[in-house]
Amino acid sequence: MTRSFLYFRRSRWRASWLALVRTVMSVGVIFLLSGLSEGCAMGTSDRWVLFSEVHGTVLKDGKPVQGAELVAKAEWSDNDADNPTQHTVTDEKGQFSFPALERKRGFLHRFLPTQPMVHQTIVIKYQGVEYEAWMHGKADYEPNTELDGRPLNFVCELTSKPEATGTHYGICKPV
Repeated sequence: MTRSFLYFRRSRWRASWLALVRTVMSVGVIFLLSGLSEGCAMGTSDRWVLFSEVHGTVLKDGKPVQGAELVAKAEWSDNDADNPTQHTVTDEKGQFSFPALERKRGFLHRFLPTQPMVHQTIVIKYQGVEYEAWMHGKADYEPNTELDGRPLNFVCELTSKPEATGTHYGICKPV
């Protein structure tokens, strides 16, 4: 084989290889920009729901508890400043509520797949005692997925012992 023929074969191979690389990169860019790369865990909105809206009633021996302090926290970051916390107090009927804890999705997170894990907790403080009301590991950023699509409506009996029910733990029971 002559030297010019070998050069010709190498240059054709190189050109074909570069064309393939450019095509794959172009398809990848189109895939990312079109939003097709968003998996179920990423969600479809610009907001990430770290903790869905919560409503409930606190009882002691079946009677409403007024003045109990509740603290809801969503831990999703190693940086404590990024982990939102909410506080509320029960009314005369023992009722409480928390709005959804949300975060704005960052620009890069629109294109990069993620697998979230948000550790949710609600603690009830009443007469100097802390009660483990709710613990749950949320594995997506969609609303109301903690109870498979049902809203978070609880009855929390302070005399109950915390127990595991499904994927959550505590004294609050879904109603």
